[in-house]
Amino acid sequence: MTQDDATAESDPDTEDAVGHAVSPAWTVTVATLQDPYAGQIQAPENPPAGVRFVATEMVIDNASDQALAFTPADIRLLDATGVEYRGGAAAGTEPFLGVRNLNGGDRSRGWVWFMVPEATEIAELIYVAPTPLFRIALG
Repeated sequence: MTQDDATAESDPDTEDAVGHAVSPAWTVTVATLQDPYAGQIQAPENPPAGVRFVATEMVIDNASDQALAFTPADIRLLDATGVEYRGGAAAGTEPFLGVRNLNGGDRSRGWVWFMVPEATEIAELIYVAPTPLFRIALG
């Protein structure tokens, strides 16, 4: 028997376990991406030289029984060289995705704006979700 076989056999089946926890059902969707942003920027009033604005319309769905706290700063763009750009550095005219505590079963939709250098190649969007709380009843 290999080490992997021994480990697999020693894991308790959830039917025989004292208890178990499941990761929260949180879904993040990019509904729209504008690069560059085609709308009107309200803030900052004087955009820095050499910067372009990128905007994304996001949908965050909390289908779990746990609250989900989020802020636009937890939504980031990652460029091709690995540099991250936090959301919320700018604001346009569309409804924004603001700081919120999303209760279980709730959903939020709104825009997040980013300021990135003009020549930056955007590679990914990252959502740094909060660590879930796993509770297992023991009695």
